[in-house]
Amino acid sequence: MRIALNIYKYLPTKGGGEGYLANFANHLAERGHEVHIFASEWESNNNKIHYHTIPVIRYPKFLKDVSFVINSYNYMAKNDYDIVQVVGRALGMNVFNPHCGVEKAWLKQDILSVSCSFYRFLKRITRYFSLRQNFILWLDRKQYTSKGISRIIAISDMIKNDIIKYHNIDPQKIKVVYNGVDLQRFTPDNRNRYRKAIRERLSLGEEFVILYVSNNFRLKGLFTLIKSLGELKKSHKDFKALIIGRGRDASYRKLAGRLNCLGNLIFLGHVNEIEKYYAASDIYVHPTFYDSCSLVVTEALASGLPVITTRYDGASGVIDNGVDGFVMGNPMDYEALAEKISLFFDDEFRKKASIAARKKAEKYPAEKNCEEIIKIYKEIVSANQSKNTPKKDGF
Repeated sequence: MRIALNIYKYLPTKGGGEGYLANFANHLAERGHEVHIFASEWESNNNKIHYHTIPVIRYPKFLKDVSFVINSYNYMAKNDYDIVQVVGRALGMNVFNPHCGVEKAWLKQDILSVSCSFYRFLKRITRYFSLRQNFILWLDRKQYTSKGISRIIAISDMIKNDIIKYHNIDPQKIKVVYNGVDLQRFTPDNRNRYRKAIRERLSLGEEFVILYVSNNFRLKGLFTLIKSLGELKKSHKDFKALIIGRGRDASYRKLAGRLNCLGNLIFLGHVNEIEKYYAASDIYVHPTFYDSCSLVVTEALASGLPVITTRYDGASGVIDNGVDGFVMGNPMDYEALAEKISLFFDDEFRKKASIAARKKAEKYPAEKNCEEIIKIYKEIVSANQSKNTPKKDGF
């Protein structure tokens, strides 16, 4: 099959949705499919893949989005592809695989993540009058309701439910395929390889280590995590929290200082080889206000880390409460989070949860994700061929 994949930036080393799409593209190429990447920026990591640059107007942001939508549509239309799959903001596809989720659902939760009521109100007003935000809302609606869409691939049950709720889409048109994970790269065996070295580099001993990874500290609940650590500090527990990701951390350090737990936090910024930090940690905590399906959650599970996240994370759909982790109902409930974290200080409970976490991740290998999507592709191609086949006259 000739397959076109569209994403704003194709940067395999960045991780997240971009890292996922790169792994997926590689799997497709390995299976002999002709893969084309359409992006405004890209890194070549496979000489079997064809790369196409979509020109965009960088500033202002409104024109960046508009120019990418128009130019990617025109560029992809120049060739005949069996499958055109979009994972971000674009048009002209027959398969829509929204890794960012549903815009209205994201907007609601993003505003809730603002702790100050005044700034929350201000954010609502500015977004209401924002040209860019209104364009994105229009585009989001257009993507789900376009007549050219043969199938929508939701990356979690939560996203499927949001699509139905906000856009009234026929459930039969939506297929849920959870993200896969590289079970060789992310494995409990990494503890033997990296745990000691990473802990020594960070001046850590045998204390309990909590891991948090995000490039959006506010939306992904870092305030909630730090407040929960303040509660844990009151119980005189010995722990450290590794905070990984790009973001302004001044306000979070200030809060931790007020709660007397700043010394328990280590802000690492962006890191390479994230699997080494999973290996150095004991649990993964992700108190997010909204995530379509956190790749970090499945990576942590595959690494043998029990996970605590919220029901606003699509990845919560794979977690069994009290077995391989916990799913919180309220991303602002720091006391409940502290209570859940404290359970994992028990070595026996944590070891059982760690084994269960790895078993759970083994149900979602990257290869399975690719195979399920290829099956959807084949159904679409077969249906299109049937439509184009002339019907014979009957007697």
